[in-house]
Amino acid sequence: MVNYKVIFQLMIVNILRVLLIRKLMELFLPAEEDEIKKIRIGYVCYYLLVMILFRIFKISALYGICNYLGIAGLTSFYRGTWKKRIWVSLAVFATDLACSLAVYFAFSHQFIVNLQAVQTLLLLICVTIISRTSDTAADREIAFDKRQTCILIAIPAAGILILSVLLYGGYQGMTATLICVSTLIINLSIFYLYHMMAENYRNLRENDIYRQQTFAYQNQLDVIMESQGRIRALRHDMKNHILALQMLLQKKDWEEACRYVDSMQDFMANPSEYIATGNESVDSLLNYKLQRANEILEMVEARISIPEKLMLHTFDLNVVLGNLLDNAIEAAHRTQEKRLKVMIKLEKGVLFINIRNSCQGIADGKQRCLETTKEDASNHGIGLGNVRRIVEKYQGEMELLCKDGSMETDIIMYIKEM
Repeated sequence: MVNYKVIFQLMIVNILRVLLIRKLMELFLPAEEDEIKKIRIGYVCYYLLVMILFRIFKISALYGICNYLGIAGLTSFYRGTWKKRIWVSLAVFATDLACSLAVYFAFSHQFIVNLQAVQTLLLLICVTIISRTSDTAADREIAFDKRQTCILIAIPAAGILILSVLLYGGYQGMTATLICVSTLIINLSIFYLYHMMAENYRNLRENDIYRQQTFAYQNQLDVIMESQGRIRALRHDMKNHILALQMLLQKKDWEEACRYVDSMQDFMANPSEYIATGNESVDSLLNYKLQRANEILEMVEARISIPEKLMLHTFDLNVVLGNLLDNAIEAAHRTQEKRLKVMIKLEKGVLFINIRNSCQGIADGKQRCLETTKEDASNHGIGLGNVRRIVEKYQGEMELLCKDGSMETDIIMYIKEM
C-alpha cells in the first residue's frame, strides 16, 4: 500500500536539499540575470530526476552517478570556466554524499524519512559554515591556474572515492561513520582553502593595481615636467617671439604670422601627453596606457570629456579602465589592423565608457565572458569579473559586442558630479 504521507515528507525534505545545493553552488558560481529562469527550470528537473531515481534504485552506484551528472549539469547554467565548474560540481557532490553516508552509517536502523531529514539538517549546517567563511561576491569570480585547480579538484575527488569504497565495500558501524565525518571535515576545509587562495589572489591583484597606478603617476609626472620645460623655454624667448610677431603684423603678412603662432603651439605641445582633462587620475592612467598603445598599434584614437573631479574612487577607476585597456590593446596587437578607439564622457551624472578595438577569433554577437589566447588566461577572466563587480557597485551596466572583426565594450556607471 502506498503511503502518501511518507512520499509527501520525502518530497519536502528533498526540496530543502535541492535548495541547499543551489545555495552552495551559487556561493562560488555567478549567474547571469537572463539565465535565472533557466536555472530554476534546471533545478526543478534535477529535483524530479533525483526523486524518481531514488524511488527506483535507492542508494546505489547508478543513483550516485546520476546524482553527480545532475549536479554537473546544473553548473552549465552559471558563468565560469569549465575547470571551475568541475571543481564546484565535485565539491558539492562530495559534501552532499558525505552528509548522506555519515547519517546512513550512524542511523541506518532508523526510518528512511528520518534519515533523509537528518541528512538534510547536516547539509544545512555545512552550507551555513561554508557561507560564513566565504566572501560570496568576490569568490564567485575567482579562477586559478592549472596547478591550483588540480589541487582543488583532487581533494573532493579523493573523498568521493573513499566514500564509494565505504558504501560498496561492506563497511558498517562506527568506523564507517568516523571515516565519513572525517571526509566531510576535509571536504569543508577545501572550501575554506579556496577562500584563502582567493583572498590571497585578491591582495596580489590589488597590489598589482596600485603598482600600475604608481607607474601611471610617475609617467604623468614626467609628462608634466616635460610640458613645463617647454613652457619655460618658450617664455625665455617670449620677448623675441613678440618682436617677430609684431614685425609680421606691421607688414600685414597675416599668413606668415599665423604660421609663426602655429609653430609656437607645436613647440609647446607635448607628444607624450595624449590626454589633458585636468583629472589627475584619468590623465595619468590614460597617458600611461595610450603611450604603450601608440608604441605597438597603428591607429589609436581617444576622445575624453570629463570634469576635473569625479565622485569615483581612484581604485575603482583603475580597475575598470586598466583591465579594459589592457585587454583591448593586447587583442588589437594580435590583429593586422591594430586599431583602438577610446571614448569616455560624463553627462548628467552618467559616465559613458566605449572602447573599440580590432579583434580576431571571436564569434559575432554579444559576449557574456570572453575566451582569451593570452597565456595568463585565468587572470584575463578575473579582470573582466573585477570590472563587472565595479560596474555593478555603481548600479551600471556592461556589454561586450563583437561585430565585423571589432570588439566593442560599452559601460555606463551612475556617479555624482562635483
